[in-house]
Amino acid sequence: MVPLVRMSRPLPRGLVPLVLLVLCVAHVALGLVLLPGSMFAKYPDSARLLMTDRMLPEQGADFSPLYLLLNVALSPTALRWVQSLAGAFGLLAVYVLGARLLSRAVGLLAAALVAVTTPVLLYEATLEPDLLVMVLNLGALALLAHARPGFRTRWLVGAGALLGLSAATRPTGLAILVLASGWVLWETRHTARRTGLKVAGVLLLTGLFSSWLPAQVIRATVGSHLGATMSAGAVLHMGNRPEGTGLGAQPPTLIKQYEAQLRSPERPDHAHSLYRQFARAEAGEELSPTRTELYWMRKTLNFALEEPGTFLGLVGRKLAFFLFGPEGHDLVEVRRAEAGLAGLPLLNAQALGLLGLAGLGVLFARRRPIGLIVLYLAASTALAVGFYVVSRYRLAALPAWALLASALAVTMFESRRQPRVLGAIAMAVVLCLALPSFFPFVRDVDRMLERTEAVGSPGAAMSEALRAGHYDEATRAFEQLQAAHPFTALGRPLRGVPFESPAVAEHSGALSVEKLGVDTPMDLYFASELARRAGHCEQALEAARAAQAAGYRGALYDTSLDPALVIADCLLARGDGAGALRAAKESLEQRGGTLDALAFAVVGAEVLPEAAGEQRVRWESKLFAMHDLLSARHARGLARVRWGLYAGALEDADAVLAAVPDLAVTHHLRAVALAGIGRYPDALRAYARALQTLPGFNFETAPLEKAVAAGLAATPNAQAMLNVATEHHLRAGRLELARELATRASTLAPNDEALARLAKELAEARPAGVPIPPPPAPPQSRSSTSP
Repeated sequence: MVPLVRMSRPLPRGLVPLVLLVLCVAHVALGLVLLPGSMFAKYPDSARLLMTDRMLPEQGADFSPLYLLLNVALSPTALRWVQSLAGAFGLLAVYVLGARLLSRAVGLLAAALVAVTTPVLLYEATLEPDLLVMVLNLGALALLAHARPGFRTRWLVGAGALLGLSAATRPTGLAILVLASGWVLWETRHTARRTGLKVAGVLLLTGLFSSWLPAQVIRATVGSHLGATMSAGAVLHMGNRPEGTGLGAQPPTLIKQYEAQLRSPERPDHAHSLYRQFARAEAGEELSPTRTELYWMRKTLNFALEEPGTFLGLVGRKLAFFLFGPEGHDLVEVRRAEAGLAGLPLLNAQALGLLGLAGLGVLFARRRPIGLIVLYLAASTALAVGFYVVSRYRLAALPAWALLASALAVTMFESRRQPRVLGAIAMAVVLCLALPSFFPFVRDVDRMLERTEAVGSPGAAMSEALRAGHYDEATRAFEQLQAAHPFTALGRPLRGVPFESPAVAEHSGALSVEKLGVDTPMDLYFASELARRAGHCEQALEAARAAQAAGYRGALYDTSLDPALVIADCLLARGDGAGALRAAKESLEQRGGTLDALAFAVVGAEVLPEAAGEQRVRWESKLFAMHDLLSARHARGLARVRWGLYAGALEDADAVLAAVPDLAVTHHLRAVALAGIGRYPDALRAYARALQTLPGFNFETAPLEKAVAAGLAATPNAQAMLNVATEHHLRAGRLELARELATRASTLAPNDEALARLAKELAEARPAGVPIPPPPAPPQSRSSTSP
């Protein structure tokens, strides 16, 4: 083995154990002091279901087998402590890897870097399996490094067991097990062939057995399907969508909205079950859990085949985010905890990755033997890029980056008397540190964080104001939140805030431009969207075209943040359908296959067959090939509403509800479609169903103004009508009218405590202070009844 460096004064052997002991104790203490509690309750909730025999067989496959068993055996507090101790074990493994492959100085420095890396501390406190995956992989690689060149059986069995347990914690560990077996074969290539095969076989078989055992325990307990373990097809799909930005997952918006409707401790990770339900809606109710995963894999394959350019662009963006992107936590609790650690002298993953990347280049140039580290890094990269990139999936690669960054530091120290070498290394470091600035999509993430920080933290103030009925304060806070991100209303309950109001959008737009600027493509896009909502299409078109020319694209789940679609909406509102359709075509040319652009284009071609009749068939084929049936029909229904094809929108809504009868957002779509064709009584019944099923959602009120007016005119004292009208006008920002209606409803039902409480709350509430137009006069030519 060729060492990377030879320190002029080697470290005393007795000093290393002492330093490691101090480092491990300090790391555990630091984590428990900064983050004493545990975060994220999915696995504890799942363990309770398993222990009380309430877990369904299909649910059993949605979770990490080994990590679910650990949550059964340990309380959240105990498991949090175990993960801190496991983190300390990981530091020892990092040292062993560095010392055996490079030098003891590299090993010690790498362990120190990992000890103060923010994501490691965060995920030791998070009840998700990623920290244990990292530690188990590290332990296995350390044993393999220690075992070379002789590869004694006991070390191979230990390494195989650890890699197998890693695979039982997250099945992607099987890939690392296979690659490690290949590495062992390569290392033993100069020995007898039979010896090499025996060594690799011991490692592989031990790993396969230890990965198989926990899954069989879960399967024997709840009868789960082994082929659907951790929903590989669904996870692959949500990480490989045409709308993908490269950071995080983009599951169907319709699934996330339905999940929000059904969320409870009894359904700790219900999105996986909904993925199966949506697959069966298209492929048949008899579809097994394993085949539902294959269904989503086929959707992913269709995306790659139908839109290879978009697919390869997504893979490139994911690779960039994995190698040197900013943090991307997909758990709200972790994002909040990270904000609490801001300002502390901790190392972030982006800086470590950039330094590690520089170290990788330097070590390759110097031809150092780092095959095992590169193999592990390549496997971690391929797995994350193959699925999707978030901070907890990048966690596994952090020790490899730490080893490479430490080797870089030691090399620079040893080259301190060689100016040319030191200068070349310094240039490599500077170039790597500058990499994020060369990629606009990486800068967009940083810019989003800057926008959020610039408006402060009005979210908590808004929630408190809403609870107190201070709708004026809540509206001011919402205007700030919307200025930072115009799609805030999709993720926060806003009952009492007139979130649709053009005046509110105008205030947010002014804040966005004056306080946050229009210096980047993202700023321009957000300004264009707010201008469109405020009714200023001239300004919106100008800003959207500038953002489009600069190449901005974003996504919220599979809802595209696309300047071309802002242009399309503005042109359609002006009556320029042909121009709107051209804008949708441009969107698809720039990034093909996106759900909302395809749906918009399909309907546009339906309305204007002379403009794109030939392309309609191809677009519609892509829409249903790359997207699931329910999402595609719901998106087409929304597009038909925008184009004024209400009968077609009703057909789409009815088709979705035939498969999922309680889907609240589709009931609202159905209500809008019914109102559009003048069937007000049916529209009000659908609207009431949506409000009752998902009361916290911000349903649009504008399309249903005439239906509510007609219903009140026809049945002014009907209890059901008064309930719907109260909710409608409260959400539209007409507090005085909502008060009057609630009081009338409470008077008609004096024994209804909920109505009395609502009337009292509204009587004490303060209005939003935003000018809201009065409701329209009821149509005279149509009769209506209560919902």
